[in-house]
Amino acid sequence: MALSTDLEILNRVLRELSSCFLQYAGECWPWTSAGAEGAKLRDSVMQCVERQRQSIGLVAEFLATQQDRVEYGKFPAEFTDLHYVSMTFLLKRLVESQKKLVESIDRTVTLLPAGDECREILEAVQNNERANLAALQAP
Repeated sequence: MALSTDLEILNRVLRELSSCFLQYAGECWPWTSAGAEGAKLRDSVMQCVERQRQSIGLVAEFLATQQDRVEYGKFPAEFTDLHYVSMTFLLKRLVESQKKLVESIDRTVTLLPAGDECREILEAVQNNERANLAALQAP
């Protein structure tokens, strides 16, 4: 059974994931992606969004079985300032945001004891988010 502090840690991670710039980009796509290269880049970003949604689902599903409330985050208003920017600018911002998210998750994993169920879930999320960072840095 997870301790309440472990659940609080997972709730914090869930808020970070669900309110990050990558999720915003997936839900609100006002960026143009002209031509085959643009479409390829958009597809790559959307694959990352979907992988992150899997992480969100994994954490939320676990939390729902352990407690009454599951807390999702809210997108910061500052994200709306980034509408209609170039894909190049958008990608740079996504990479910066994803780096910060991975660093935060890396620090958070160390707060949980090895073998703990919450840590195992967080390590799966960590792997997904590192894969997203690598994919965003690839183009």
